[in-house]
Amino acid sequence: MSVTLRNSLLAGIGVCALALGFWVALVLRAPSDPEADAATLALQFSLVDLDGRPRKLAEWRGKVQVLNFWATWCPPCREEIPLLIAAQKRFADQGVQVIGIAVDQPAEVANYRKSHGIGYPLLVNDAIALKMMELFGNRSGSLPFTVVLDRQNRVVSRKLGAFRGDELERLLESIAKR
Repeated sequence: MSVTLRNSLLAGIGVCALALGFWVALVLRAPSDPEADAATLALQFSLVDLDGRPRKLAEWRGKVQVLNFWATWCPPCREEIPLLIAAQKRFADQGVQVIGIAVDQPAEVANYRKSHGIGYPLLVNDAIALKMMELFGNRSGSLPFTVVLDRQNRVVSRKLGAFRGDELERLLESIAKR
């Protein structure tokens, strides 16, 4: 085999190997399911409960999670709270967990919880809550915003704006049975 032919073959093999390497890197780095990746990442964020303890959404893994992003200063958020309280009471024994994630001050949230009898967990951290909303597709940061994760932490519903009537109840009836 001539030196020129051998060098050409080696160069061709090198180019193919380089192209294969780039392709493998792209495949491995590309998210297979952006929503699943967002949920997985969000489960790792640490927020603070109203007692000052760090909490992660991963604590409720295996449950249907209703993540409600809200604030005490948001009128539609306040209107929706009774529906969330009722949903938590009705579906708790079916493995549903409502979690309020407040974009607000802890003292305001604590006062609101006490005066309205909110029995589900309330977590607070403005910066992390905003980042979580963005990961779940709410880039505007508008409230209220609710994300429902199934028992495998897959996003099954996202809603920008308040739930009305029996809308949340019907959604949870269909998901809780799975």
